[in-house]
Amino acid sequence: MKSYAIGIDCGNTAIKAALFDEHGCEIGAVANNYPTHIPHPDYTEADLNQCWSLCAEVIAKLIKQTGVDSRQIIALGTSGHGNGLYLLDTDLKPLLGIKSLDNRAANEVALLQASKGFTDLQKRNRQGVWPSQTAVLLTWLKKHQPRTFQNIGQVLFCKDYVNFCLTGQCATEWGDITASGLFDFETDSVSLELLNHYQLSDISTKLPPIHESNQVIGAITEDAARLTKLKAGTPVIAGLFDVVACAYGSQASSLGDTSVVAGTWNINQVVTDELPAEEVFMACKFSENRYLAIESSTCSASNLEWLVERFFSQQREREASIGNNIFEQFNRQLEDVELMPTLPTFHPYLYGSTGQDGQSANLFGLKGWHRDIHVVYAFYEGIVFAHLEHIQRLRAAGYDVDRIAISGGASRSEYWCQLFADILGVAVTSTNCNEVGAKGVAQLAMSAVTERKTEQINTQFQPDKCYVPSNKRSAFFAARYSKYCLLRDALRSLN
Repeated sequence: MKSYAIGIDCGNTAIKAALFDEHGCEIGAVANNYPTHIPHPDYTEADLNQCWSLCAEVIAKLIKQTGVDSRQIIALGTSGHGNGLYLLDTDLKPLLGIKSLDNRAANEVALLQASKGFTDLQKRNRQGVWPSQTAVLLTWLKKHQPRTFQNIGQVLFCKDYVNFCLTGQCATEWGDITASGLFDFETDSVSLELLNHYQLSDISTKLPPIHESNQVIGAITEDAARLTKLKAGTPVIAGLFDVVACAYGSQASSLGDTSVVAGTWNINQVVTDELPAEEVFMACKFSENRYLAIESSTCSASNLEWLVERFFSQQREREASIGNNIFEQFNRQLEDVELMPTLPTFHPYLYGSTGQDGQSANLFGLKGWHRDIHVVYAFYEGIVFAHLEHIQRLRAAGYDVDRIAISGGASRSEYWCQLFADILGVAVTSTNCNEVGAKGVAQLAMSAVTERKTEQINTQFQPDKCYVPSNKRSAFFAARYSKYCLLRDALRSLN
């Protein structure tokens, strides 16, 4: 009897479940939109009951769609977006969900950065502070919503909450906890010295136990089985921070490998065997003796999603009604756009900037003859330029970036992948799997219960496409990027 594993990927905008066989081949996938609630400006919240309902629904749909016998599903793993807050109350009931695009805590960031202890804080957590960081949001909550803070029973991350709903167990793993701002790399622990900088010493007892990502932390409960159609007792592993899952799923998990995730977040990461330098935006544990040096921001494909929601929603609905996808239509139209200096320029800072300095998004150089597809082009290009900002910081920190594995929504567009290759100046590969993060964590789950290594499970991996940079276009994009940076810096000086 064939065996399968399910990978769940719970991001900021969608919840997906995908089924994989013992060779790592994707059998099927189902997705649900994951609504964001905005009760006030700069707030991005999640309804935790809705999160679990949507997750259970995609699993049940996946099992029905693929026709697999649930007894053949031998393991399940979950990946989820990092940071934000997924809180249970003292009765272990849903308390509050905040996604990682939230900006309510900008003032707390400024206060912490101006504090006497900030240098020590940054040395310890290897990322400083930023608005939707878990540690900063807890600081904000303690100050502005003290009753909610006092009612915290467990501080979880996105995938941990899903795992809790599946198994009834509270647990986390090294990737999420080390990327949260709460982990002290100097002591290799969640230390009181670091928590005191946030005035969060009282939160230490609210954090779940830390496991290895591939450790089985529990099994599907009877209640979860009724909702998901999974077999009760199916093992569930601790899971993965989604950027780590993408590194596994895109075969970029070896020392020195570089991967890019162009989705809701702009992720650029290198696997290293040394603790990343302090000037790198974030360090997180990849495995026992490996780290990810991460340069990231909110400046990625979520900006394009915003453009579509605000200005192309009716067109999207029309395309969907006849079985088409508006992004595929964009890709076809972009092939006919002539590359010229007079195209508009876009800074993709709708949800924050690459420098975490409060800069806003900007669209420059619009002319009366520009059509809507020229604006779409500016968004595509600007998002890649934002990734280049981060890649340049990785290179400045001493990391060689000579080849990139790409995942996320942008990886499904051949036009966009070629743009990445041309602008970053390196070969870019995309996999033949649509759900790369789900694949990474499903492979880990399969290996946990079969004692096979993930590379053995992934025997049928082949790069779907390899995109080589075009020398003919390098000068054009270099000039465009120079303009992008000049405009960015001029506006920064105004701020």
